[in-house]
Amino acid sequence: MFAVIVLHEADMLSTDAQHYIRWLMDHYKGGNKIFFCCNDSTNLHPISSVGTTIKLEPPTNDEIVQVLEYIAKQEGIELPHQLAKRIAECSKQNLRQAIRSFEASWRAQSPTPFKEDHVILTGWEDDIMSIARHIIEEQSPKQLYLIRGKLQTLIHHNVSLEYIFSILVGELKQNLGKKFHPKVDSLYHEYNVSL
Repeated sequence: MFAVIVLHEADMLSTDAQHYIRWLMDHYKGGNKIFFCCNDSTNLHPISSVGTTIKLEPPTNDEIVQVLEYIAKQEGIELPHQLAKRIAECSKQNLRQAIRSFEASWRAQSPTPFKEDHVILTGWEDDIMSIARHIIEEQSPKQLYLIRGKLQTLIHHNVSLEYIFSILVGELKQNLGKKFHPKVDSLYHEYNVSL
């Protein structure tokens, strides 16, 4: 009899944790099966030699639409097919992001029903707005370190830099006085030129 262990987001494990898991696997050889689910198998270097990598293709847009329509049906939400297709296309074959966008868009407009031309949110808007508030509240090395970590989290979750900074600039301009708008615009332009 085998014990089966499934570790989701295994690529987020520290190197030390992976070495410890490898030691456990060697120590209890043959007594269990461990499945490491991850987005990037190159981050599993310490344990990659003791297993087999199976690459799964990302879901198609049609499969994502089916999942979104199923969720909407279960939640009693009327989701237009065209909107579901747009959410799937914006998610870039990432089912988690599609579900997150669906939830964020629903929360933003609830209780009014969805329309086909509804604005699709990513679900990261609140995090980006929080970063803008923290930038305004305190300018210190500690705050810079915390903001950098939040930006890295967004980038790790495949939120595009253009999207992050367009929301960030809008939020900064909304919360700062008009005398700071030219400076914010100048920095944003400088960022765009550097790409």
